[in-house]
Amino acid sequence: MFIPGLRVLNPACWTKRKNILNKTGFTHESSVNQSCEWYTPKYIFDWLGMEFDLDPCHPKERLPWIPVKNIYTEADNSLEKDWEGCVWLNPPYGRLTAPFLNKMSRHRNGIALLFSRTDCRWFHDYIKKADATLFLKGRIKFVDGNGITKGRGSACGSILVAWGNKSVKALEKNRDKGYLIFNFGFENYGVRDEINKRIDDLKKGN
Repeated sequence: MFIPGLRVLNPACWTKRKNILNKTGFTHESSVNQSCEWYTPKYIFDWLGMEFDLDPCHPKERLPWIPVKNIYTEADNSLEKDWEGCVWLNPPYGRLTAPFLNKMSRHRNGIALLFSRTDCRWFHDYIKKADATLFLKGRIKFVDGNGITKGRGSACGSILVAWGNKSVKALEKNRDKGYLIFNFGFENYGVRDEINKRIDDLKKGN
């Protein structure tokens, strides 16, 4: 996956990337302000406990710790492809973040890993319309292609963003990992009744 999603960089994107990204390529911010490709650490997927149907931003070399059935790489131009099933999205950071979130927002099934950039327009255009957002404690230390962590971690905090009932439940069970917000869309996936029941149970001491 890629850095915004789980890596400090995203190696996968499409035909126009050379025109819209700087010459260092896909960048995710690192603590030393370097441009290099970093990926989602395995423990994030262990937390979620999910298998995904599609990763539309996968690096060229398959990463064995990412639990996904199908992948698109940069060569596949996944923004032009159909997305099916539950998607794991670690989009490239920069001008391509918004197009990927736009597609994910319309697909509405899966989880994205992003920087906690509330100052960015894409946050207000797409994240606030997701079903749930988990603001993670601390900063993720992304890994290289061998799963090895280097450096001091990313330059800022990260968020996990969920669309769909299954994905929302995955974030809900990890609410101790940060601060969880349910957005207005979650009732569309049958989550509202379950959340209200849990609140009632808590009030009753169950």
